[in-house]
Amino acid sequence: MKFLQGSDILILDTQYTDEEYQAHVGWGHGSLSTAISLAIDAAVRKLIIFHHDPTHDDEMIDKMVQTARKLAAKSESYLEVEGAREGAEMTLD
Repeated sequence: MKFLQGSDILILDTQYTDEEYQAHVGWGHGSLSTAISLAIDAAVRKLIIFHHDPTHDDEMIDKMVQTARKLAAKSESYLEVEGAREGAEMTLD
C-alpha cells in the first residue's frame, strides 16, 4: 500500500456492493467498503470507482457512488469519490 500513499487519484475496481461481494469472494473484484478503506488508509485525495458490474444499471451505480461517499464522510476523511463513466476524460499534469 505504500505506493498509493498520498496519491492524488486512485482508480480502483469496485464492482460489487458489500452484500454482493459475499457471493463473489475470490473472483478478483473489489467491494465498496474495501475500496473506501484502502483509499482512506493511503490518504488518497480522490477515488474513482470503476469496473461496474454488467448487471448494474445507471441508477444502481449512482447508489453505489452515494454509498461510497457516505462511507468516506463517516470516516471524517477528505476523500472525494466519483464513479467512472463512459467518455470521461482526465488530464494529468
